[in-house]
Amino acid sequence: MARELGISPSWVFAAFSASLLLTAMLGPSVGRLIDQQGGRGVLMASNAVLALGLIIMALSQGLLSLMFAWLITGVGMAMGLYDAAFATLGRLLGRGARASITGVTLLAGFASTIGWPLTALLENELGWRAACGVWAILHVVIGLPLNAHLPKAGDSAAQQDDDKSAPPPERPALR
Repeated sequence: MARELGISPSWVFAAFSASLLLTAMLGPSVGRLIDQQGGRGVLMASNAVLALGLIIMALSQGLLSLMFAWLITGVGMAMGLYDAAFATLGRLLGRGARASITGVTLLAGFASTIGWPLTALLENELGWRAACGVWAILHVVIGLPLNAHLPKAGDSAAQQDDDKSAPPPERPALR
């Protein structure tokens, strides 16, 4: 990226770091949105935003467009990575979300085992721009339909069960 865009590698890492900071800053707001509206729409939107960020990244011509692409991608990451997925599972499954959260964590670990080598292969064979394009397409073709299959807000039996459940246990007093 740096070589092709004519910028220092430090700027590429700075743009990526800025996206991570933005992701962290947006996390609480995304969590509140998921609490209010459910996660289905947020996760579906994350696929579109991530695809947009990756397309802009693939089309980048310099530092400003690369930074913009990474910031868009940071918004998408806040909407669709672990925190958002876990909040969605918690809202859908209530107290029964632990096993599903563990499953997501396990699958995501295996996904990176495939994702990193696949990205390296794409980059080596087609270039980094095409690799971004492939991942953008996968967000729309695979991620978006998968997230569309999540229950809509209010469709969760766990949410109804939580409404009827006993209040949380009292915290022990410090002595």
